[in-house]
Amino acid sequence: MNKDRVYGIVVTTIHDGKFIDEYYEHFKNNDNLECVRFYVVGDLSTPPACRDRVERYRAMGLPWIYLGKEEQEDFLAPFPKLSAEIPWKSDNRRNVGFLMAYRDRCDIIIAIDDDNYPRNSWSFLEGHQHVGTKVTLPTALGHEGWFNPCSLMDVNCKSLGVRGTVYARGFPYARRDPRCGLIDPEPSTGLVAINAGLWSGDPDVDAATRLVTQCEARENFGSSLLLTSGTLMPINTQNTALIRDAIPAYYYVKMGHPVGGMKLDRFGDIFSGFFVQKCTQAVGQCVRVGSPVVDHRRSPHNLYKDLWHELAGMVMIDDMLPLLETPLSSANSYSDATLELAEKINQWVSYQNGFFGDNSLREYFCKISNNLKSWVSACTFLK
Repeated sequence: MNKDRVYGIVVTTIHDGKFIDEYYEHFKNNDNLECVRFYVVGDLSTPPACRDRVERYRAMGLPWIYLGKEEQEDFLAPFPKLSAEIPWKSDNRRNVGFLMAYRDRCDIIIAIDDDNYPRNSWSFLEGHQHVGTKVTLPTALGHEGWFNPCSLMDVNCKSLGVRGTVYARGFPYARRDPRCGLIDPEPSTGLVAINAGLWSGDPDVDAATRLVTQCEARENFGSSLLLTSGTLMPINTQNTALIRDAIPAYYYVKMGHPVGGMKLDRFGDIFSGFFVQKCTQAVGQCVRVGSPVVDHRRSPHNLYKDLWHELAGMVMIDDMLPLLETPLSSANSYSDATLELAEKINQWVSYQNGFFGDNSLREYFCKISNNLKSWVSACTFLK
């Protein structure tokens, strides 16, 4: 593993940060502590014990940072428009960590959730080290431009008494097909901009799937894959690494908008994952999917509440297919691609008449477009 590169790990939490202890032991056992910068982004309800835990590691000489309210507000002070669009009591705060890791020139920036844990059988950094390098791997073909990462897992649908296929959260229902797991053994070669690691235990599926299947998963693949150019898949903020250059396209989309009597939530990472993929394709780089695998020990959730918050996003992804499936122009940089995407979002929403198509939703996506532009401006300032 190249130990000259710096890995910036970004996570939000409202808990005491005990997950950090397992990462410390994992990095220590793999002799790569010196490669890691941790950015633990707190919220208003994060207990003091979390800061204390990070500070203990910092006192050991590790460049691990806890970002409380004051630190975040100070850092965002030069970006008032963007700061106003990063709400408290939201995992949208991870945007602060992404920007700070970008400012600190971390070579690879990794998003995790606080219920993702490293596994001894999968070296976390070695799995993500391929970001920024050219690799040759079997090709994830999928079907009609869509690949299902859950096809790389053995899934036990406990409540149905069968093993079967499930689809990652954010996978459009209109494109679900068993052929979305097709793999071409003929290799592809490309420079990896995004590495989407997988999750054992509780796979990242939507609440509707969880309610119906009570699924559990374990990895079941012989090799990581490269997505074909033009192929999309849902990418979340669990175990996902990006090349530093891609951060201007990796704005975590603001949630909480009221839609049809519901509140759009739990899809901020899904929107951002699709957006950055489109920009990756525009600059001619690639997405790798597979290793490393983390253990997803999912925090307790009310699945009916999750479904209520996810339903609007599930509908919206299908409505967004014309936007998502239309390629951007070839671009020289992620900033250029993102600015074109922002304009494409405005064009798409101007004629949007789907299930939730109304003036309120149009205003919401226009704001997303503006936020993407503010995000690019902030990255340009910090570059």
